[in-house]
Amino acid sequence: MTSHRTTIVFDVSGHGFGHLAQATCVIQELITRIPNTCIVVRSALPSSVIRSFLGGDIETATAPPEVTLVMGSPSIVNATATADGYRSLHAKWDEHLDQEATRLAALRPTVLIADVPYLSLAAAKRIGIPAVALCSLNWLDIYRAYCGFRPEAPAILQTIGTAYQAADIFLQPQPHMPMSDLPNRRSIGPIGRVGSNRREYICEVLNIPFGMRIILATVGGIPSDKPLSLPRMTNVQWIAPNGTSDIRKDISDIGQLGMTFIDVLASADAVLTKVGYSTFVEAACNGVGLVTAPRPDWPEAAVLLQWASESANFAMTQTALEDVEGVKKAVSAVLRAPRRSPVPAVGSAEAFECIVRVAELRTPNDKHI
Repeated sequence: MTSHRTTIVFDVSGHGFGHLAQATCVIQELITRIPNTCIVVRSALPSSVIRSFLGGDIETATAPPEVTLVMGSPSIVNATATADGYRSLHAKWDEHLDQEATRLAALRPTVLIADVPYLSLAAAKRIGIPAVALCSLNWLDIYRAYCGFRPEAPAILQTIGTAYQAADIFLQPQPHMPMSDLPNRRSIGPIGRVGSNRREYICEVLNIPFGMRIILATVGGIPSDKPLSLPRMTNVQWIAPNGTSDIRKDISDIGQLGMTFIDVLASADAVLTKVGYSTFVEAACNGVGLVTAPRPDWPEAAVLLQWASESANFAMTQTALEDVEGVKKAVSAVLRAPRRSPVPAVGSAEAFECIVRVAELRTPNDKHI
């Protein structure tokens, strides 16, 4: 193994917490298997959020300029505001690229990994640093879906596509979008955190019977201005983040548990959530039931829903998460069904092997993987 400290820069999109959840699994794999590795996370997410996922030893730095989706709610995209943001970013593309190439070079990383900003991938290409894109989606396909009809779209799409193709490899954790425009794509297994089942502790803290069914309700990291209307159900205790649900005796604030999100999920019988990669995969990888609602405009939805139906104890409402009776029916179906075996979360190890090859990193036994 080389004697110098390995520095790996992780650029993580600040759109919700799903990108950080994917990156966390791979970062932990790298830290565990290559000692003396310095990880620098650059993201628009607050440092406190990053450290809640990764611990206090992670270094953070200012994120490169990035446009993510402007959300009207956790499931509704404001396409006009999103398009305006992309137009503003790309109007100064060359200036941003020059600045980011300089900033990235100053960090002297062995490799850049992006989940899934594209500006820094182009910057890495310019200065000759190995680069890996990692995500189940990309902003090329997402921008095309919501903004592709606009007059400025062809030029923006070409720039985004060129930036993603500049990566040495684009790793696609299953289930993923096809990404047929990217010849450097490679499908790998699911990436998801696996928690510890602490049901006894939860029941003790909440003063509920051990046999009570526990349902976690979450809309991810996108703020919502209205609470979830959760159905009252016999022998069911809901757990939800503060402010995302009504205040009732059968609904508990996740914050009072003093537990990590993934341990709460692993302790639950099911999770109610919007359509999105992180919670879908983590539910399946922890053998936890999954309930969601249609999200027809989301480009990932078809792939995620098909995978969930094959891989998890899964049910979907007919309309929306606000449909109380529909949620009650779907949750009841999941609770009646036998618990499914967890899906192996093998994608992190596969991503590690690919990153080692691309970056020519060495493992402690001084052998390339």
